[in-house]
Amino acid sequence: MNDFLPPHFDCSDSVRRQIVQKLAAFEAVADELPVYIIHDVRDFSVVYLSQKGLQLLGASLEDVRRMGQEYFIKFFNPDDVQFYLPRFIERLRNKESAARWFSFFQQVTTGQNQSFEWYLSASRPFIYDEEDRPLLSLTFALQLDPNHHLAEKAERLMTENLLLKDNYQRYASLTKREKELLQYIASGKKTVEISNQNHISEKTLNTHRRNIKRKLGAKTHYDMIKFAQAFNLV
Repeated sequence: MNDFLPPHFDCSDSVRRQIVQKLAAFEAVADELPVYIIHDVRDFSVVYLSQKGLQLLGASLEDVRRMGQEYFIKFFNPDDVQFYLPRFIERLRNKESAARWFSFFQQVTTGQNQSFEWYLSASRPFIYDEEDRPLLSLTFALQLDPNHHLAEKAERLMTENLLLKDNYQRYASLTKREKELLQYIASGKKTVEISNQNHISEKTLNTHRRNIKRKLGAKTHYDMIKFAQAFNLV
């Protein structure tokens, strides 16, 4: 008897047969696939995780099923999860976009001594219930080579995304003129160049610079550059 589904998984017999049939096909070629995870989208508990994924986590299928939401806390960077999971849930609610792959970077404790390693993952609905609502999601997770430039870019991208999420209200408090000047300031141009290009005095520019730093809570010029990068100004 297979263990593709938890003993008390709630679904109709026809949907259950469909799930078992699909997962059996996956298992037949599991060695040729990246790690794959099946979640119940009703509560995002783990329904099934490939053997390769279980080995990387150092856990059994029963372990990860029993964890429920604790699974995300134990094995993943919580800042990452808070960023991508709500976006995927929102995608699932939109019928027009739900079927498209949702891709994201995530850090998973698969390294030595349970250290974080970067993965490029992609998720989409896997099984629908009899009312055509997403029931299970499928996620493929491909580990990034830590020496590859993509791992470094993933780190920077996640830092920028978290900065964006945590500071949107601060950025929104800037006037249109202040956003324009922030773009110039972050580009590395000298004060005299920015003043001439924007037809303002250096004194006025410095006043704008102080106001921008105050509104953003930026302490240094580098902080201003990070804000500008996160909000796609440079």
